[in-house]
Amino acid sequence: MHGDFTWIDLSTFDVAEAKSFYSSIFDWDGDRGESGYLTCFRSGVPAAGLDEMPEFFQEIKMPSFWMSYISVSDIATVVTKATALGGRVELEETNALGRVTLIWDPAGAGFTCYEGDAKSSLEKTPQHGRWCWSELFVSDLSKIKPFYTELFGWSFENDAQTADHWIANEQGKRISAVQVASNDIKGDKEFWGVFFSVRDTQQCLAEIQNAGGKLIYEHTNASGDHYLANDSQGAAFFITSQSTSVSTTQTAMSSSHQIEKRKWRSLVGLMVVYLAILLEANWLWGALFLLWVIPDLKTGTTYFIEPLSRSKNPVLYWAVILTWIGLSIYLLLEATGVPETR
Repeated sequence: MHGDFTWIDLSTFDVAEAKSFYSSIFDWDGDRGESGYLTCFRSGVPAAGLDEMPEFFQEIKMPSFWMSYISVSDIATVVTKATALGGRVELEETNALGRVTLIWDPAGAGFTCYEGDAKSSLEKTPQHGRWCWSELFVSDLSKIKPFYTELFGWSFENDAQTADHWIANEQGKRISAVQVASNDIKGDKEFWGVFFSVRDTQQCLAEIQNAGGKLIYEHTNASGDHYLANDSQGAAFFITSQSTSVSTTQTAMSSSHQIEKRKWRSLVGLMVVYLAILLEANWLWGALFLLWVIPDLKTGTTYFIEPLSRSKNPVLYWAVILTWIGLSIYLLLEATGVPETR
């Protein structure tokens, strides 16, 4: 589909070293074509590409980087639109698979557009060592929102509960997200981050460090914990657990129908509040607190003034969770008269 993600590859200084690094953590095999482009496979299925950094990027001291590819129906039209919308076209070429062009958005985040028939390598069923998600990290959403809306027909949805900014394609399916982050977290560059599913994040982090990479920071949201790391040549990438990836690539990339379901839950919650007040029925408050806490136990994130992660803020997380559970039990028991027995 026009505007959907389809492929990723790495521009690096030493392809052989990169192959060794990613093979050691993701179990990739590599097949280098006549052009020197190395296609990596996981269990016989194309997973990603590795390529030598273009000479003009080396001249300006560009660090190694992962690139997300976006499928388009007419690349010539996209190039014209991108330029008119304040983007910058860096590279246009045709290869055996189709036409590609590298574009920088108005904030400086780069992506590649692809026009062709190659099958997408984005893995919707999370598997170890497979690309599962791409996400945009920026300082100011307003600078890039009109650009992507006009270029790909994307819509941006704000999630009040998680403070996430979801991206939906022309069919209304969530395909990505935007993280508005400070330079202290993301560095001084805007970028499209690539996420890989792994069986065990802690084991993978140890393997990354053993292979010459390093952990940069942990990023936590409602779908779980994600770790940003650098490979042995400085290219940044995320790893996330396979169970988290299910939430990210299947639940998070939901249709507008799922969004409406969430609104119905909010409406039901408000109805319970009104009934509890009108009927002076404290047991309804108890039921509401219990319904409130169940999703937080599933996601590992709760909210009390601010988001609290089970992995990063365990004491505060469990203090809030146990408080809601305790209030729920108390109010439900009060309705049966138990607290008044002597």
